[in-house]
Amino acid sequence: MLSTKAGKEIYVVPIVAGDTYGFEVRSGAPGGVENARKGTKSSRANFCCLLSGAPITGDYLKEEGNSGRMGAWMMAVAAAGKRGRVYMAPSPDDEDIARKANPAWKPDVIISGTTQYLGVKPYGMESFGDLFTDRQLEALNTFADLVQEVREHVKADSAKAGRAKNESALCDSTWIGSYADAVATGLAFAISRSVDRGSTSCSWDSCPKMEALRNIFGRQAIPMTWDFAEGNPFSESSGNWMNNIEWGAKSIRMLPARKKGFSCQDDASRQKISMGKIVSTDPPYYDNIPYADLSDFFYVWLRRSLKSVYPELFATLAVPKAEELVAFAYRHDGKSGAEDFFLNGMTNAMQ
Repeated sequence: MLSTKAGKEIYVVPIVAGDTYGFEVRSGAPGGVENARKGTKSSRANFCCLLSGAPITGDYLKEEGNSGRMGAWMMAVAAAGKRGRVYMAPSPDDEDIARKANPAWKPDVIISGTTQYLGVKPYGMESFGDLFTDRQLEALNTFADLVQEVREHVKADSAKAGRAKNESALCDSTWIGSYADAVATGLAFAISRSVDRGSTSCSWDSCPKMEALRNIFGRQAIPMTWDFAEGNPFSESSGNWMNNIEWGAKSIRMLPARKKGFSCQDDASRQKISMGKIVSTDPPYYDNIPYADLSDFFYVWLRRSLKSVYPELFATLAVPKAEELVAFAYRHDGKSGAEDFFLNGMTNAMQ
């Protein structure tokens, strides 16, 4: 379903011709709407073949995915019209442009954690780079690589404006460098929002009030999606670049103007900062949510943008996980070891 607006539903219909198939965009016709809602999915991760009607099991899909034989086919194009969304079948040019994308870099950090929260793993998606189309990768690469270019431009422009070199400091030893680092950090946060709405795990919200791209993290997990939406970062729709910049700017405007914040990465069971103080905190979730595993989704792109700005923070290829106070059996040789690690760590942290 592309749009579920009552009486004006728009949907995609598969057209089978012998041993090939394609897609058409249609509207109206109650029977067509019902079939579109039903789709080819018969149950969880089980489908029916478009050509023969034969069942396709979840095990078969996993085998195909792990053998590198699972791909994507463009089904429809959504555009902005004078009175809302306009939907159409993709043209040969649309498909050709998508296929011609040739990203220079692809994140190769392995997806760690359990399939309960990382549902893409059983289908051959082993690294975080596998979660993006080539076109998505090319766009994100371009944005990420431009961060350092912008940083140098800010330094040059600030020097021309006559800013003193020692007014204050953040990461760099000069005011000019600190200002440039702050701009680079803000841009990297905007890229994180682009990543959240720029992967093959992003689905399409067809409800009348939205008709827009969903972000990946509707919950604390990376789900397997069987159809996904690919947004245009230069449009005025969900996930566009300027919107991502504006959301970051809104956050900055809400920050206290005259109070400095401090943050650090440390082992809660060994750090000394909280000694002699009353601390109110949200404790770890035992074995509920693998935040460190999920954080790699953003970390690989932040590292590409900001490694030269925060070399110590991004010294590792992936998010550190060994000291995270969670009780995951796969990290501690079984359930018993995981429980001991969690309870001992929490006891030391609370003393």
